[in-house]
Amino acid sequence: MTSKKGIALLGLLASANSGERWRAWIQAKLWGSRELRQAQASLRRELHGLRRLTADASVSLVEATSRTVRLNLQAIDVDIRSREVIARSSGEFLEGIDIAGEESFEEWLREMRISLADLANEGAVNDTSFNSVAAPQQPN
Repeated sequence: MTSKKGIALLGLLASANSGERWRAWIQAKLWGSRELRQAQASLRRELHGLRRLTADASVSLVEATSRTVRLNLQAIDVDIRSREVIARSSGEFLEGIDIAGEESFEEWLREMRISLADLANEGAVNDTSFNSVAAPQQPN
């Protein structure tokens, strides 16, 4: 995947407890500076690109409805969902991803990086579940 917004979209989905986000929330984060119709079209384009990349998978990795987008967390491993991996990590979450003009995304990204750094700094972790990363959530 070469699109920064496509990579950011995967980060938004992977960080949600259920792997699911509201379309409107995603659009506000990644295309908040655009008109609604442009934001909707941009999200559809990124989803189309993700579906093309994952077309050979035996199960659907990204599912979308008219209201939500969901990453199939049962079908893939997501490193930020493991405290053990977080504790060993030396890089930043979505390192190198900067989306100019989208302050809402940049704010979310800063919060995620702080939360993940806090988890990494806790030291030895016994539980490898993803229960306490402070990913902003919306109702399902």
